[in-house]
Amino acid sequence: MPAYHSKFNKAEVRIIGKMALLPIKPSPTVKGTAPVATPDDIDIIDEVIETFRANILFRNYEVKGPADLILIYLTVYCTQLLNKIKGKSSLESAKIAYALAIENFKLPGEPAFPLGGMVAAPASRSDADTLRAYLTHARQELGVRLVAEVFKGTDGKQPSKWWMQFSKLKFLDLEIK
Repeated sequence: MPAYHSKFNKAEVRIIGKMALLPIKPSPTVKGTAPVATPDDIDIIDEVIETFRANILFRNYEVKGPADLILIYLTVYCTQLLNKIKGKSSLESAKIAYALAIENFKLPGEPAFPLGGMVAAPASRSDADTLRAYLTHARQELGVRLVAEVFKGTDGKQPSKWWMQFSKLKFLDLEIK
């Protein structure tokens, strides 16, 4: 069974450091600088959540386009977030997700960036700032939607065991530090 690749690999979008800046659905709780997707379409955040439990099982992944790099990065971030919210309530998890999304993180070209040789450093300081703003927005949006998904059908006191069982696995043996 092959890994799931992004449906957005052929999309005409801005690319910084080999990573595609894909549209994200507008959200009432998250404001950001990402291009706006139509509310009825699937965006990269929905795609990460849909493919997470299948893709997390793979140790190898063939990158077929710039959208796959965003998919990989957000899948690794999703694992980090699941580990942080383990055993927490939905309210606590939402706070943890927000704090984790806005904390300082490494960009492509910096030594501890998890995708290392798969990406290139941004060409200029303004590109780096644009990429940081985009990734922060994507991390915030993923946090909001993932917490809602993980606590769907529960009492809000414990996350779903069907999601938390995947928190022990590492996608491509990568982690965000």
